[in-house]
Amino acid sequence: MRMAAFGLVGISAILFVSVFGLTSSFAQTDSCFNCIQILPHNIELYQDLFPLIIWSDSYVYERNSIVTINGHLRPENTVSPVLIVVTNPIGNVITVEQISTGKNGHFSFTLNTGSPLWKQDGEYVIKAQSGADTRQFKTKITLVTYDVGVANKCTSQDIPIIADNGESYCLPFKSEKGTALNADGTLSISDKTLALKIRSPNADSITLDIPRYLLDSKSSSGNDSDFVVMSGGKIVEFERLSSDADSRQIKINYDPTKSRSYQIVGTHVVPEFGPVMMLVLFGSIGLILFFNRTFSNRFVKF
Repeated sequence: MRMAAFGLVGISAILFVSVFGLTSSFAQTDSCFNCIQILPHNIELYQDLFPLIIWSDSYVYERNSIVTINGHLRPENTVSPVLIVVTNPIGNVITVEQISTGKNGHFSFTLNTGSPLWKQDGEYVIKAQSGADTRQFKTKITLVTYDVGVANKCTSQDIPIIADNGESYCLPFKSEKGTALNADGTLSISDKTLALKIRSPNADSITLDIPRYLLDSKSSSGNDSDFVVMSGGKIVEFERLSSDADSRQIKINYDPTKSRSYQIVGTHVVPEFGPVMMLVLFGSIGLILFFNRTFSNRFVKF
């Protein structure tokens, strides 16, 4: 009976390691525990809390894209320049540069993910420091290889979405006038934020049919609550249209003279692990229960 117990524990341990070890290679790892990703509507709050902050225009980027980083250093500390250090997913430094701030403390810079130094998919840490160690701030972005298949499987009335769990999705949309061109998006699971870049020469509004499995917003009582829609760091008004058990529709006014980025914040997103990993997980749990029952029937009975 003791050998059976040890055998069961060993089998459970092996299955646990195989499942969660396997899923860790697919899931987004959270190696930078002190990194802060600032949502657009919280920028002013963080400016009051920290002497130095930085934030990105998105959380997930595809290869050969431009990352825009904005920052703010309190004006009384602007004597020292801001040192920027970027490290790749394996911890190697790939960028070091100094940034000068304006009189109001604001600054910005760009990073090109098409550089050979950005060859790994995964989490890139961006650290900013000015003078003393107390004036230091770190954020992170995720680089993914764009799956050409998602663009092919999405129709002309879908926006291809890449999530930081490695999955790709299609977001249905329509416009009252014109057609949204060159639209794409990313989904940050940790922040429950859908980021969209929409460029159109003549559209005056965009209607999004957001699947609930992709992004949803619920109150503590379980009822539907409003999404928060941001653009340019400001809250954007939107029209709430029809909704059902599968999706929710919202309508956003669009300025065709500008290239607009939107962030839609909810409370629920797709699972961190893809469907294949969930099948592996449930299958492993089933094996544990099977061996548990088998060994119990053979050795526990007296």
